[in-house]
Amino acid sequence: MDRLVRTRPRIVRDGDVSLFFTPGFYVDPYAAYNKIRAEPVRWVPELAAWVLTGHAEVAAALVDPRISRGSGPREGDLLTRVLSRMMLFTDPPDHTRLRALANRAFTPRRVEALRPRIAAVVGELLGGVEEGVWDLVEGLAYPLPVIVISEILSLPDRDRASFKRWSDDVIAFAASDDPNVREAALHSVGELAEYLGDLLGGLRARPDASFMSGLVQAEEEGSRLTGEELLAMAILILMNGHETTTYAIGNGMLALLRHPDQLRRLQRHASLTPPAVEEILRFDGSVQMRGVKARDDLSLGSAHIAAGDQIWLAIGATGRDPREFPKPDTFDVTRSPNRHLQFGRGPHFCIGAALARVEIELALGGVLARFRSIELGTRQIEWHEIPVFRGPKSVPLVVRHATVHAAKDRRLAEGR
Repeated sequence: MDRLVRTRPRIVRDGDVSLFFTPGFYVDPYAAYNKIRAEPVRWVPELAAWVLTGHAEVAAALVDPRISRGSGPREGDLLTRVLSRMMLFTDPPDHTRLRALANRAFTPRRVEALRPRIAAVVGELLGGVEEGVWDLVEGLAYPLPVIVISEILSLPDRDRASFKRWSDDVIAFAASDDPNVREAALHSVGELAEYLGDLLGGLRARPDASFMSGLVQAEEEGSRLTGEELLAMAILILMNGHETTTYAIGNGMLALLRHPDQLRRLQRHASLTPPAVEEILRFDGSVQMRGVKARDDLSLGSAHIAAGDQIWLAIGATGRDPREFPKPDTFDVTRSPNRHLQFGRGPHFCIGAALARVEIELALGGVLARFRSIELGTRQIEWHEIPVFRGPKSVPLVVRHATVHAAKDRRLAEGR
């Protein structure tokens, strides 16, 4: 995996003002983005990298073949080999082949067929919530995508905790240079490879309708998907399939609570939930940064980027670019058009975008339908300090059931 992605960046300063990767940045990255927005392609010495904050510039970089996501050497120990084979960190022709396989398994029909199951999981998770203080992240935003992704990967319920631990170790390695963290990740990826070997053997003998079964079938039809590529695909699905969706649900609820007029609008008109999801992703997206590298010399805007230069694509900044979005700091659940870049663009457009949209829509829609009164239960939100992602560690809510209030309203109307 690219060192730019794995290493916690140094604090970036603008004169005497700290900009990036401070505690304040993780609370509100948009203030930092606004300080440098006038220069949408900017060289930042502390990062030894270019930082792109403009929507047009990042959109162009996402589709430019001269910019590489490649992870470097493809040989070494199992951890190195698996990470280098993740679709997210590959370039053509490997990426083209892996993407074609994933497209065959992750079809729109498969995603749409999941909608009733996702709605049922949301109902199950909300069904036992009592009135009072309830943590949205712990109670819904985290378990929902984990359950869905586990079922997509054909993981038995009893194995979810182990699979999550193994994947967490790999994710931790992606954000650290600590040799102990690397050792844990190497051990976990070995256990994960052994586990998936048995799982894939079972899917070959007894195929089902899951995503992983579709990949196995594609492999058997001669598409040359190796065992390590299957392992890399499974880890990538879990990493990007649960973490970013968890954060997006948390960010979305916070945005709604901090804009009560928009919350009330959505409560009155449930049909606005799909555009509200897009506005949540634009306004406070869970994907903030992507690390890439220039393969060849290129120009973006007025900047000349040399081959080998590192580049940070500030995806989060692009959603607030006034050149693309009128009144970018205004949260509007009816905004249209809404061409945000949270799912990328071009060949690397997120293959799980449709699934993420459905999960966010049903999660937030389920909460608004179940609870008549929703208030934020804290003045201080603690944020994950991860350069590439953005999300709250918890979102404590004070909730009251719609059914309880409806009964109370009836009693009041009847004079009882």
